[in-house]
Amino acid sequence: MDQEAPTTWPARRRMPDLAALDDPARAAVVAAVARLRTLHDVFANRFLALVRRHVPGYAVLTDDDIRSSARRFMDILVSELSSLRVPDAALRDMLGEFAAERAAKGLPLDILAVGYQLGSRELLTLLDEIAAEVGLSPDLLLAAHDSTWEFSNEACAVFARVQHDLALERAHFDAERRSAFANGVLSGTLPGERIQRDAHLFGLSPQTHHVALAARAGTTEDADSVRRTIASALRVPADRLLLAQVGAVLGIVAPKSPEEVTEHLVAVCPPLPLDQLHTGFQEAVLALETARRFAMSGLVRLSGLGPRPLVLADARVAEGLCARHLAALDATGRSSGEIEETTRAYLECDQDVREVAQRLSVHPNTVRYRVNRFQELTGLDLHRTEDLVTTWWLLNRRRH
Repeated sequence: MDQEAPTTWPARRRMPDLAALDDPARAAVVAAVARLRTLHDVFANRFLALVRRHVPGYAVLTDDDIRSSARRFMDILVSELSSLRVPDAALRDMLGEFAAERAAKGLPLDILAVGYQLGSRELLTLLDEIAAEVGLSPDLLLAAHDSTWEFSNEACAVFARVQHDLALERAHFDAERRSAFANGVLSGTLPGERIQRDAHLFGLSPQTHHVALAARAGTTEDADSVRRTIASALRVPADRLLLAQVGAVLGIVAPKSPEEVTEHLVAVCPPLPLDQLHTGFQEAVLALETARRFAMSGLVRLSGLGPRPLVLADARVAEGLCARHLAALDATGRSSGEIEETTRAYLECDQDVREVAQRLSVHPNTVRYRVNRFQELTGLDLHRTEDLVTTWWLLNRRRH
């Protein structure tokens, strides 16, 4: 059985050098260009009819705007044809500016690419009609076709690049707006009426309660990791969460609290209306800083930290209490560490001597001795509630 001959594409014809053409060929080119220049309005009206019929996206432009753009397009290509030039980098730059201008008027750039191809086809149709009148050779005509379609493809690539750049710019702008709104809500700098008015722009309902979460993130990658972790725990898209850097803390506005977070330390406040969420965020920040001092991890709430936030009280208060109660203990030398560690464990184990002895691998009487010795040296009576709380606070502050 005979094999079919492989399909071959016709060779693409390059634009020749105008100076190398013989006089009749050069005269035909000049005549074709002159004839095309008289057909501005014909081409503009044909192009308008084409896009109105086949490209609904052009509805954002007026008839006059479309005609004006078609004339400019024709001027460019006819100018290139007049010297048989291949369009250069300057023309590509101009196409980029044209694409940005059209995008600013609301014309999607994929629609512009379709229009550009239709315009190229219609212009070449006009050239075909003229070629017979002026005696333009088939080789020159085909070279003009090849050059025009090659550049049409390049123009579409330029439009695609501009569209990509604009999409990135728009996404960056949207992210900045979302971050600014979240910052205003969490810091309390955005007025309540502004929150009520703009919340829907970011997919939030001002009547619905939300929660504020606080975390630490040293880099953009860390912040993204925190947001993905919380989004995964809530089973919502990550872009549903508004995120902002508020001072040294990463703040997040979420529709509800996650049940569990394992990869990061995250603090959360109770649900609140958006215009009151800044007070909840302050609470979450206090919980976060307290949990960090105690080397905690996971999801924390202020209500679950007991008296631990007291450890973050003013340093001058702590120094005064330390000087009053712990100076004598510190003066005992090496044994002060054992006494302090045993007393701290005694409080952590709810004053269960046997549990402390087991944790520290010492005799219960040793525990009793050290705790009594602590009380003697500090003047703090662990049977009195106020002294017990003061002891817990002082020892944990020194520890962390």
